[in-house]
Amino acid sequence: MTDDTIAIGRPTGGTFAFARGLLDFERYGLVYVWLLLILAFSLFVPSFFRLSTFQIILGSQATQIIVTLAVVVALLGGEFDLSVANVVAVAGTATVTLNTDFGWPIGITLVAVLAAAIAFGALNAFVSVAVGVPSIITTLGSGTLLMGLSTGWAGSAPRGGVDGGFVALASAPIFGLPLSIYTTFAIGIALYYVLEHTPLGRAFVFAGQNAEVARLAGIRVDRLRAASLVWSAVFSALAGILLVGITGASVPAVASGYLLPAFAGAFLGSTVIRPGRFNVPGVFVAIYFLVTGVTGLQLLGYTGWVNDVFYGASLVIAVLLTQIVARRRRNRALAGG
Repeated sequence: MTDDTIAIGRPTGGTFAFARGLLDFERYGLVYVWLLLILAFSLFVPSFFRLSTFQIILGSQATQIIVTLAVVVALLGGEFDLSVANVVAVAGTATVTLNTDFGWPIGITLVAVLAAAIAFGALNAFVSVAVGVPSIITTLGSGTLLMGLSTGWAGSAPRGGVDGGFVALASAPIFGLPLSIYTTFAIGIALYYVLEHTPLGRAFVFAGQNAEVARLAGIRVDRLRAASLVWSAVFSALAGILLVGITGASVPAVASGYLLPAFAGAFLGSTVIRPGRFNVPGVFVAIYFLVTGVTGLQLLGYTGWVNDVFYGASLVIAVLLTQIVARRRRNRALAGG
């Protein structure tokens, strides 16, 4: 047997590196905890390990994931957007009202809603970036104002009657899952590509993490900060539109429930895949981890209050883990220096 033959069966350095990478608990710890959670619920909840349960878990988070991406875009730009849930509600209300009460075609309605979202995001950007009001205050105030104006315009009651073709399209089943979740994955992939594989996206992330250094490098930090708030509003409006397509109605009261899970998902997602940084793949892992936990607890008989407790606890733990990861990275950098 020749040396060449022996070399064929020998594991390569790349194989070992890949295996070591998968065992990196700092990067993939939440994935392993998620798998253990699935295993635990499968053992103790007979109705959990069914195809229908996993279809519900996978297909039910289209809107929540997009709202979380909206939060992440703002956070990557160094801003906090607390208006995302209100924008979801108002976008849904506007979609139904313009399409049913005013008789606008659904295509024109959607364009108008997205244009309004851009204007709203630009207003937040002007107040936060140009005037200098902290974005957490700006978006809290503007979101409340927007919700009040929407209630005065169209009321706060659930409303239906939106274009049936739009609802049928959003809910069209493909391999057992609605088209809406595929749309969400497409949006996530596009955002991931822009942030990770384009000069503009990398500059955006760098500016959000190191604003002063980015300015010295010639990056227009304020413009990117403004863009983060505009895109956050656009993603939130997309979530509101998608919610109308899924449910066939606007339900303003439901939208308020998106804010806490969005921030929990954003911060929890920053502890996985790219620890210490808000990232798109982390959002998907975090949201599905959270909904798996909530679904399992509900099947165990814990309903009503369990959502708030689980999401609230997850947010606190996620922030703590983010701080721990950041501290460990700083210590390693100092030790290496």
